[in-house]
Amino acid sequence: MSSPAVFASLAEFGKREPKPAWLAIGMFDGVHLGHRAVLNLATEEAAKENDLVAALTFPEHPAKSLRPGKEPPLLMDARTKSEALLGCGVDRVVMKPFDESFSDVSSGEFLPYLKEKIPSLCGICVGENFHFGKDRIGNAEFLRENGALSGLEVCIAKGVLEDDLPISSSRIRESLAKGEIELVNRMLGFPYRITGQVVPGNKLGRTIGFPTLNLRWFPEARPAYGVYLVEVTFPQKKECVHGVANYGLRPTVEEEEVEPLFEVHLLGEGDYSVHQPGDLISVSLLSFIRPEKKFDSLEGLKSRISSDKAEAEELSTRL
Repeated sequence: MSSPAVFASLAEFGKREPKPAWLAIGMFDGVHLGHRAVLNLATEEAAKENDLVAALTFPEHPAKSLRPGKEPPLLMDARTKSEALLGCGVDRVVMKPFDESFSDVSSGEFLPYLKEKIPSLCGICVGENFHFGKDRIGNAEFLRENGALSGLEVCIAKGVLEDDLPISSSRIRESLAKGEIELVNRMLGFPYRITGQVVPGNKLGRTIGFPTLNLRWFPEARPAYGVYLVEVTFPQKKECVHGVANYGLRPTVEEEEVEPLFEVHLLGEGDYSVHQPGDLISVSLLSFIRPEKKFDSLEGLKSRISSDKAEAEELSTRL
């Protein structure tokens, strides 16, 4: 996170940015539509006086400090989240480690603490379910009622619903693990995306007529193992193509437990030879075709891959 737009502490941001500023506060894991409601409100308020807008967030989930071993797996790493937040229109990101001293700030001290660290702070935005302060006893309404005492405006963004239920990072994690990728994408507001480097494979796919690009990719929150319709982006070539991908442990061909692998077979006439190990590619998951399965033979696997490819090609025509 070496970008000049990303700071590691509130004090650093406060010293470097004397311009009046609004702060959107949250974990923002996934930067989903609910988070964007908070970010959009902050940018709208800041725009009224041409103020700066920053997002205050954390590289790791606060539960890792408060309840070690019980923290939820993250949808995004810190770098990806910073990029996503900046892509939503905020000017700066404060990626502050959630440490013991910060967790000890009481709800009554929270706003004065922010104002001390950022003297130019003029307002904050949070979601309606925001909780903060020691033992998380502070909430959004407390901030609204006490903002004026610290000379701060406080705006609260309403939650966003999908299928009549609130969008949340925990709900996205649960849907992702179930393979409900279309629902995940609707809640995110964009296709769930992975980025990784091409690694050498065992070339088994070539021998059965389905060559693949293989990615090593180890997210905290994992999608369901199985087969997906995907869109592959090659940054070097600035092109996108559809593909059919398998993410999982490859039980038909691996007798021992292995690390999960992401394998992508390009639809159409893909030239695999131009993509070398180490090349960076991004893959967007568009539709879940089926769970991963162990087949009795390579012929059975080949037959099912053929039907998976046909289904992916048919699905791609609807997009």
